[in-house]
Amino acid sequence: MKTHIKYNRFFAYSEEHNKYFHTEFNDNINIIYGKNTSGKSTLIQAINYTFGINDENHKLSEVLSENVVFRLDFQIKKTSIENITIIRDTDFIFIIRKGIPIKKFLGINGNKSEEHKQLKKYLAELFGFNLFLESKGDYKLGSIESMFLPYYVAQDYGWVLTLKSFRGLDYFRNFKFDYYDYYLGINNKYDREEKQRLEAEKQKLENDIKFLSKTEKGKDELYLSKLKDEAFLNKSAEYIEQYKNEKNTLIQNEKEYLVLCNKIKLLEEHRKVLLAVNRNITEEKPLKDNCPTCKQSLPNSIEKVYEYYQDVDDTKEQLKANKKEISKKIGLLNSLKKDINDLRTLINEKYSILKDYQIDNLSVSTWLDNKVNVRLSNKIISQIGEIEIELIGINEELAKFKTNEEIKSERNKIELSFSNLFRSNLKELKVKIFKDDYSLYSNKLFPQQGVELLKTLLAYYFSFNTIIKRTAYVHRLPFVMDAIFKEDVDEDNKKLILKFIYEHYPKDTQLIFSLAESKENKKTAIDYNIEHFNSKAKLIKINTLKKRAFLSDFKKEFEEIKKETLELIEMY
Repeated sequence: MKTHIKYNRFFAYSEEHNKYFHTEFNDNINIIYGKNTSGKSTLIQAINYTFGINDENHKLSEVLSENVVFRLDFQIKKTSIENITIIRDTDFIFIIRKGIPIKKFLGINGNKSEEHKQLKKYLAELFGFNLFLESKGDYKLGSIESMFLPYYVAQDYGWVLTLKSFRGLDYFRNFKFDYYDYYLGINNKYDREEKQRLEAEKQKLENDIKFLSKTEKGKDELYLSKLKDEAFLNKSAEYIEQYKNEKNTLIQNEKEYLVLCNKIKLLEEHRKVLLAVNRNITEEKPLKDNCPTCKQSLPNSIEKVYEYYQDVDDTKEQLKANKKEISKKIGLLNSLKKDINDLRTLINEKYSILKDYQIDNLSVSTWLDNKVNVRLSNKIISQIGEIEIELIGINEELAKFKTNEEIKSERNKIELSFSNLFRSNLKELKVKIFKDDYSLYSNKLFPQQGVELLKTLLAYYFSFNTIIKRTAYVHRLPFVMDAIFKEDVDEDNKKLILKFIYEHYPKDTQLIFSLAESKENKKTAIDYNIEHFNSKAKLIKINTLKKRAFLSDFKKEFEEIKKETLELIEMY
């Protein structure tokens, strides 16, 4: 079932500096505009950050230094429509869904933390995302970045190379093949994992047949059985002592884990109280207003005013210390949880060590037979026959999977479809068609520079977006392009680019892009909207004097959403 995600509203607020940003999104086209370095990219990166993407945190350092709370209200459409709110407060994420308890994730600033892995899994289930990537020999659920990559063009590397809008994806083995196969509908995780499992099982059965055949021809088994029997007894005694010690360690770790959970819960409750106290204190204005609770006049002596500001500073310091202590405890908790899981795995492995332990190709499963006599030839022959029957079944299952030749054939068909669409888009953008056919899987550099490279990549992204729309299970996020006039684009090319965007933007999801205005530029975003988008685009203006910061002084008209956002954080 295809999942469609649509952004409704984005709100950011810094309680410390009383600054905010608020915008709503159109269902179709949204244009973010403003002066160079005004914060257009920051807004786009902040939306990604709200979902738990930490890839661009270094670009958000100025905004994050102001302790901003980010909130995105969005809509998910599957068989029905569901409105969802996601809030991020530094390393805390809250997901609010109607009729479902609020989901909270703590300590998500690091992609390797257990909480971030749980967040990734939660979003994957929410979006219907099922791309698995290979890392250190195992297939693992793709990162949050790989969920957003097909729908995001970053200002820097996104307009230079494909698949580079987020960093770190190259660390996955065969990333581009798994990525393209998934989004193009050629292959998926279950095909790869199940095929690998069956091939491993086939190899094991073939080895068993070889082993049994060799055993049948062996000599002096009676004498060897006695020696091996004594060896197994020694291994048993050694194992029991180790198992006892490690089980005691596990029990102690589990007790520490429970105590640490209680301490974190206590700190969280303390944080809620501090947040409520801080908000109440900041609403009091000595020498000016009455108490917001009892309406009595506030003390106005110098001593009382001094005590009031001391309380404000003390509360803020306690909040900082509380947040720092929670993060520290969460780090210890995740570390302890890993130790417990590792120890449980180790104990489970050692518990079955006697079954798997082998000496000279003799395992415990054959030990009892060897205590009486050597395994009879007819029994070995019988076992070989059973294994061969099982092997026939494995081969039949493997025959159902696509061969490498079949996968290559499917890739070629889709690449031909993509190539035709790509060439057509290049022609519309008046880009000279280059000689070599561009293959998705080869990931070549385009032989253009400047404006021509920008138009080529624009044609690529729109072509890929169109192609993956045909894949039944692929989720659909808003198509976001940062800085479509990144290069020094002349007016004729600007008209050409905007005309192309309007004629080809995806109708089943939103389009969000940014462009810069300057004094040298005669045309404004308003002009472009009228001339190229029939005034249908939603214009989102970034109007701030500070570079790379989209926040401005808070306006009381957004008091309700501010209050609701802060209360949700305090409540949970």
